[in-house]
Amino acid sequence: MKTNHRAELRLFEDLEATPLASGVVILNKESFVDILKESDTLTDLSLLKNKVVALKGVIAFPRSDREGILNIDSNGDTVSLRKDVLISELNQILEAQTIGRAKYYLKRLENGVQRIKTNKVSDINLLRWKEYDEIITDSLWVLEKRDTSGAHLGWYWGNFIPQIPHQMMLRYTKKGGVGLRYLCRQWDNLD
Repeated sequence: MKTNHRAELRLFEDLEATPLASGVVILNKESFVDILKESDTLTDLSLLKNKVVALKGVIAFPRSDREGILNIDSNGDTVSLRKDVLISELNQILEAQTIGRAKYYLKRLENGVQRIKTNKVSDINLLRWKEYDEIITDSLWVLEKRDTSGAHLGWYWGNFIPQIPHQMMLRYTKKGGVGLRYLCRQWDNLD
């Protein structure tokens, strides 16, 4: 019983925004949002993209920060974002073909920095869903092979794919919750 509880806790610890090889960027929330809002007022796509390129340059080369966008440590009104996800968001703005689409991506980034949005069934911040590596957002039917780390034996045809209940637990159970995890554990014990 204790080992199952520890495994469940580890399952949710993996969901936190963890620094990968590219690391975490700690931003001065107020300065960053001000730059995003200022960029949102621009009506020329090339000027908006120039602002985003400059912002991307500050994130890539922190010593070039003249506007106080970056913070050395997480004190005060700061927000930490995974660097690879932030760069990806900025690249998406740069790849936009219209000013409307670029502003849409800009507003989405601003909302993700300013607010936290969860729902009744999970602790996932829906405005920053790209930071959760453990959650598969593509179709579960394109998995290369079954996970063999659990209690299931994959030796017979038609075995239940363990990644499916695992993804359900991640998406639809709050930290410390037992509802869906209990059902999936019962399913595992049917073997």
